Amino acid sequence: QNVDWRVCGSHGTVYGKGSYFAKDASYSDKYSRAKGGRNKVMFVALVLVGEYTLGRHSYVRPPPKKGSRTLYDSCVNSETNPSIFVIFEKQQIYPEYLIKYQ
Repeated sequence: QNVDWRVCGSHGTVYGKGSYFAKDASYSDKYSRAKGGRNKVMFVALVLVGEYTLGRHSYVRPPPKKGSRTLYDSCVNSETNPSIFVIFEKQQIYPEYLIKYQ
């Protein structure tokens, strides 16, 4: 089924209601909790970000490009130096590895 944001949590939607990916694993680690002394898990994924724009909380898909009906491919936290990418289509995500760690 891949990664589907519609079945994920509803917290952390500041840049849109999608699947969130970070460049830095330490950032993602902050959102991972070990239950009952178990290991944490994290995906390493290949993500097609394409052309992106600044995200907004209200987005459930990327907005259209200026002067066009074509949508952007993803949303980000910063257009000049993005470190967080919000993906709305599961076809843009390939979970390559599942890492277990403490």
